[in-house]
Amino acid sequence: QQLLEKHNQSLQKMDKAFQAVVAAYKPIGPVLSHQHTVMRMYRKCLRTANSWAESRDVFNDEATKIRAEFDANKNFPADSAKVVRIMREAKERIQAQAHPDPYILNYMPGGTLFMRNSPIPLEVLYPDGIPAHLSKRRMNIDMSFTGPTKRCQLRGNSRK
Repeated sequence: QQLLEKHNQSLQKMDKAFQAVVAAYKPIGPVLSHQHTVMRMYRKCLRTANSWAESRDVFNDEATKIRAEFDANKNFPADSAKVVRIMREAKERIQAQAHPDPYILNYMPGGTLFMRNSPIPLEVLYPDGIPAHLSKRRMNIDMSFTGPTKRCQLRGNSRK
């Protein structure tokens, strides 16, 4: 029995040491405020409803119901036990109602148009150099752009 207790104590020490090492190397993400958590949950509810909706009218009706449910619970203090219970139940409902094949925007990864007709690189089109009047911006997967902006090019500045 004493040997078992010593073993457990050494495991606890090792766990503390391991936790200290992990804490030093693992970045801790930002702690979200209650408002941000609720906003993310609301958007997740809308995305889930959109995945199940057969038409835009059905989605609008569901979105109105979801908004009414969120508005009904918005006046409670953020740190009350009732809000904690409501948030827990809402997370469970979202997980239970998750669509097995959720709707994905067609131009996003996994969508039907994603990279279907990707543009030919400008370096291939213009092997002798890209003309100055063409934009050197590149479109990212999330439909945002990289490279110098048009406003900077018009001013004569170029960010690279």
